[in-house]
Amino acid sequence: CNVATTRHFGGKGKHRYFIMAAYQPGPAQSEGVFSTSADGVQIVVDDLGPEEQEKFRSFADKVKNVKDQSPEKMLQMLQEEVGQHVDEEEWMGQAEVRIGIVGSSGSGKSTFINSFRGLGPKDPNAAPVGTTETTDNTAKYRHPEQKKIILMDFPGALFAPDGGPVAFDAKEYTTRFGGKMEECRVLLVFTSGRVHDNAVWIARKAKEMGKKVLFVRSKFDLDVQNMKRDDPEYFKEGEEQGEARLLEKERKDYVSKLETMGFGRADIGDVFIISGLLDNIQRGRWDAPALKEAILKQLD
Repeated sequence: CNVATTRHFGGKGKHRYFIMAAYQPGPAQSEGVFSTSADGVQIVVDDLGPEEQEKFRSFADKVKNVKDQSPEKMLQMLQEEVGQHVDEEEWMGQAEVRIGIVGSSGSGKSTFINSFRGLGPKDPNAAPVGTTETTDNTAKYRHPEQKKIILMDFPGALFAPDGGPVAFDAKEYTTRFGGKMEECRVLLVFTSGRVHDNAVWIARKAKEMGKKVLFVRSKFDLDVQNMKRDDPEYFKEGEEQGEARLLEKERKDYVSKLETMGFGRADIGDVFIISGLLDNIQRGRWDAPALKEAILKQLD
């Protein structure tokens, strides 16, 4: 089959659309493929409604008769036909995978953002660590090796124009950041110590948007230190066994707390217990490897 162009773009929400224009007469009909009146032009669709299917049929008809089949021209026509913005980077096959990171100041999210990218807190391009949160802007950090992965750092609080904190309001947060949340493939909700109401509200809103939500309890190294100080007997069977027991206890407690606070029943496999320090991430301690795998899986 002489394929002239194969392109994809991401629509809002969960839909992703794939369009293939081929110059081979009489293509066979198959599941998920819609033939059009334009000979040899097919639309491969994923989870489209009737109106969307019709738009793409119409688009394929037009494609057949256009001499300029460059990606730029196809993008322009698709925007006009579908009536919505089409991300140019995705159309050109260079889509970024945005991973949302949300959590209050001190939850360990900035430390993780740096460590996941192999950076220390003082390295160039490192996210600020240990500072009081005073902005309501998002910040983007690209992975130096997995360049399609963008970590998007969301504030965990709301601030007035004068910079002072205001009472958290889920509706206002969604108004300010809902668009950015929609851009994310998955959101990582960071906490350390107790689970904060703000984080649970944001997680619930992300779930309502149809986003995958993963929960990260950071600073497990401090939890271990505190347990060793307060209850040395906890580790009488060995340090590794004690850490494993404590990790699973915190994971189950986290799931229970989320349900109590109104998020619903989270999958226990969606809760990760880590220390975000660079050495612990690089050594793959505790749930660091599983969390890294969950993030890289978003590239599939």
